[in-house]
Amino acid sequence: MVISKVFFILFCILATGPFSGEMDWKTYTLKASATDQTTAFDLLKKEFNTLQYDQGMLVMDFLQNNPGLSNQISSLLPDYCILKQNYLTDGSIEYVYHLSLTNKIMAHLLPKTSSVKLVVPMLCPCCRQEWPDGKPVPQGLELVPKQIESTTYTGIVIDCRDFDLKPCLFPSIYNDMLEEVYSVSFADQNSIINRGLVLYTTQDLHNNPRIGQNPLRIQAIDIIGKAGTDIKISGPDARRIHGSKNNIELLKECRLAIIFGP
Repeated sequence: MVISKVFFILFCILATGPFSGEMDWKTYTLKASATDQTTAFDLLKKEFNTLQYDQGMLVMDFLQNNPGLSNQISSLLPDYCILKQNYLTDGSIEYVYHLSLTNKIMAHLLPKTSSVKLVVPMLCPCCRQEWPDGKPVPQGLELVPKQIESTTYTGIVIDCRDFDLKPCLFPSIYNDMLEEVYSVSFADQNSIINRGLVLYTTQDLHNNPRIGQNPLRIQAIDIIGKAGTDIKISGPDARRIHGSKNNIELLKECRLAIIFGP
């Protein structure tokens, strides 16, 4: 009987775990828990620092390269943590911290952006002829992408379930020529701050508020880079994404989801 009770207690400890931390990539929320409040918060900070930032570095690497931002973010973490207490069957208390990375935290994590080039021909808005490569665009004139995709989609979904993809805060998507199709440079900063650059999910999406009822669905053809965070899609699919003004707006609004996992 005594052995059975000891086994039951050990099972409960192993099942619940005195310490745990995880990232919910669908909501960009970190969660950490422990039976000691200080330990739980320290664990949350550790999980935050070891998040994959982009293909080349972790969050801690980004903060080391930007010491001023590091101090600002460290001061924000306690203010934006939500503390919950769970009372366990053995009488102890589990302290659970939740930290949303969107809004204030994300605003301090944004990387630098660069100019973008679409993978479809660009047209003169006046005569609708292709604009010659290398020819300067007069001030005030905005070229328009050649209309390749006529369907008005409500979002974009990239299916990566055939590959071992590692989520990160700022992934990039490339075509088969390794030309950039999507990254922070394509997105509006306020949209990144409020939503995150992409919506990660392990399940197919149907009528999701961010992606809508009729998303453009694309199959990834490879995962690239040492960290396994960036995605390669086919040339025709890349042109479909860039091939309408509506789709470019979807990119600006971060209405793009990545399905990953088995």
